[in-house]
Amino acid sequence: MAHSSPSRRSQHDSNIKSSPERGFTADFLSENRNSELSHRDALAAAQLEHERVRLAALRVYEVHQLQEEKQRLEAEQRRIAQLQKEEENRLKAEAAVRAEQERLRELKAKQIPQLPPEPVPEPPKPEPKKSQESQVNGTTAAKAEPAAVPPAAPKPAPLTTATTSALPAAKAPTAAPSQAPAQIVATPSTQSNGFLTKPAAAPSAPKPAVQPAAPAPVPAQPTVDRYTQIHQALKKLRKDVEALSKQPGNPLKGKLGEMRRQIRKSIGQLTAGKGANAQPLATINAALRESLGGQVPSPLIDASIYVQQNREPAEGAVNNGPQLPALFIYLLNILSKAIIQQFSNEGGANPKSAEPVGIVTAQIFSNKDYHWRGGSMIDILIAKFRVACPVLFGSRGSDKTEGGRRAIGWKKENGNWVPEQAHNDRMTGLGAGFAAIALRDFSKASKTNPYPPTNYWKAMAQIVNSPPQLVSNTQYVVLKSMIDGHEQRFINFYGNAAVAALRMALVEFPKRAPPGATAAQALQVLGDVLRRDSGLDVA
Repeated sequence: MAHSSPSRRSQHDSNIKSSPERGFTADFLSENRNSELSHRDALAAAQLEHERVRLAALRVYEVHQLQEEKQRLEAEQRRIAQLQKEEENRLKAEAAVRAEQERLRELKAKQIPQLPPEPVPEPPKPEPKKSQESQVNGTTAAKAEPAAVPPAAPKPAPLTTATTSALPAAKAPTAAPSQAPAQIVATPSTQSNGFLTKPAAAPSAPKPAVQPAAPAPVPAQPTVDRYTQIHQALKKLRKDVEALSKQPGNPLKGKLGEMRRQIRKSIGQLTAGKGANAQPLATINAALRESLGGQVPSPLIDASIYVQQNREPAEGAVNNGPQLPALFIYLLNILSKAIIQQFSNEGGANPKSAEPVGIVTAQIFSNKDYHWRGGSMIDILIAKFRVACPVLFGSRGSDKTEGGRRAIGWKKENGNWVPEQAHNDRMTGLGAGFAAIALRDFSKASKTNPYPPTNYWKAMAQIVNSPPQLVSNTQYVVLKSMIDGHEQRFINFYGNAAVAALRMALVEFPKRAPPGATAAQALQVLGDVLRRDSGLDVA
């Protein structure tokens, strides 16, 4: 075919079609399908197709790149907008905080002129003369406290000196309070009247022989002050013991801090559940026994300084001497402080968390190994309660004045009063903790209740019987936490009398609430909740 004539070759070439026009069958049957020209033609067509596909791919790639760039720009715009929004929110929040700070400063500035009215509680100073005349009627109020303060607080001698000099000094001031509790114990029999009617002079009129017992409320104030004295003595003991532990070669050096940390850690580990607190309780008992048994030697101090009233030796008591190791009293002080802090920090947000702490507290202070002359040393813990939550012991004051806040236990941080919500949370935890300790049932136990339910009744009566002009929102907060979740045990102890007391606390007492006492409404709501959930109608 390569040597065919030109005419024939041209004729044949004219019959050859271009690659797009040639069909597969024509190419396959063509005589020139393997010719150089056919291959070149196919290669050229392939190059054109390849170029077309490449250009199409480039266009698609460019479109994809543009779309990705567009999406990236949109995402960047959204991110910038989000950052701008967050910045605006931050500025708004800072502005709100700034406005709140300015408002608080303005409020503090407005409270400064209110300090002069503080002398208002001072006029009752001449009342001690009247109180001596009115003691027969038993109408002394909480304002008579200054009259009962003059008895000097017993000050324990420093641990670095001989302990014999502290013994006579401790016995003198405790002689007067030793008579007061004998009269105070009789008050639970009249507590039911304390809730229903305030005037107690009516029943005393037909019985002249009972009139000498009417001044019982008067010694009640020195009893409260006695707890304050115990608290001051504990503070001094803590300083003396810690100073003693820093002396070279002293057995307490290094050991004191370890025992203190073990007790605090164990209290923080207490939780609900059967057997869950066995290990923390064992740790606390080990530290107390070690301090009491003399494994870690410490000076002996007069134990009567740290109890409400002096005690005589009791038959069969484990610790019957006049003195106890200073380390033992110190660890009881640390334990009590840790219990109060646990109530304050955890009980506000979750009042039910106070229950396991109350159980362990009752177990420790009811242990006869830790008793002195047959009685519990729980007065150390109650002294902490007296300072942390004075409302439980009849102390009253306004939430709006400096003196009133000090009277009801409002705490200060860095020289400023803590916020109201923080104060209310703290009081809620302390009220729940007090109920968890005071409402423990020892009817089936071989041990003696270290803090019987009569103390719960007294605390509730002192709050509910407050004069209208001395009622504060703090009292409602504490009272609600004392009742909520503990009403059934209260009724188990006192029956119908407890129902009457709850009616007074949940129905009558909120009616005397001062303006702005929001917790009073919470008390009324609690009454409705008890009626709905447990069928207890106190209305």
